[in-house]
Amino acid sequence: MATLLAPAGSPEAVEVALDAGADAVYVGLKGWSRGGARGELTWEELVASQQRVAAAGRDLQVALNIIAKSHDRARLFDRIPLLLDLGLRTFIVNDIGILWALRQRFPMLRLTASIGCGAQTVSDVRFFRDLGAHAVVLPGTVEPDEVRGITAVRGIAVEVMIHMVEEFILLGKCWMPSYVHLKPTPLPPQGLAGDARSDAAPEGNRNGFRQTGSMKRGGVGACFKICQTPWELFQGDRRMDARLFPGRQISRVPDVASYVEAGVQVLKLQGRSLPPEHLGPLVRRYRAALDGRANTEVIDREPAPLPASWTVVGR
Repeated sequence: MATLLAPAGSPEAVEVALDAGADAVYVGLKGWSRGGARGELTWEELVASQQRVAAAGRDLQVALNIIAKSHDRARLFDRIPLLLDLGLRTFIVNDIGILWALRQRFPMLRLTASIGCGAQTVSDVRFFRDLGAHAVVLPGTVEPDEVRGITAVRGIAVEVMIHMVEEFILLGKCWMPSYVHLKPTPLPPQGLAGDARSDAAPEGNRNGFRQTGSMKRGGVGACFKICQTPWELFQGDRRMDARLFPGRQISRVPDVASYVEAGVQVLKLQGRSLPPEHLGPLVRRYRAALDGRANTEVIDREPAPLPASWTVVGR
């Protein structure tokens, strides 16, 4: 029987997810997970949440999904024994190098290749199995019939992000926040690095500054929703239009039984940024479908009611 894995971005959300019927909950640890204040737990909150989840006889998982610099990797390896002492065993990782290093150093860990790893095919899943992952997360855009072939791969569990946001880029691989980092960096006086011409810098950079950074590099942990800002289209100097990049919720409630029949072991929900009052109904909706109560409850093909702003930053 498949299990339901729910997100939580606060201790209150952890409590709500458990009460709504989640079999397991995943959280982010401050400094090691995207989300900043909207979706990460402090060490003290993590300890309290682990105690609450363990007391309920369920599992707490930790998302480690920044792209760590060298010194961050060393700090992470120092922190893992402390996490193990808390009873935590399952970590969701989206950096292939980190996944491999954790497998070598801490063979007792249960490692999940995050949706950010981009696995969508049989070959992808075999790769992550051979790398040392115990589970891999597929996007909800992979249909049950295709998943059936993927779950035939032995030695690795298959999870599906069954409620998620479809992005115009590969989910979990966004570099756009680098355009609006809050710490501008001076450009070399000659313009672009490696180019001695003073006019080599683009028009927006000639003032000597550029915007740098990433929500997944070095623990920045913030998304500035650049994809939700209108992008202007120009032809020469003439402004032609303004467009928003697409982003829509994918709700696969009607397909829960099909995914389970296809051999999916974990149904995962996106949304660590969701407040508890929106998370509870979402988890209950999928709990009912997983328990076979979909025919007696109001479950249709429309997404569960969620904030209009819950798009790309909703995980």
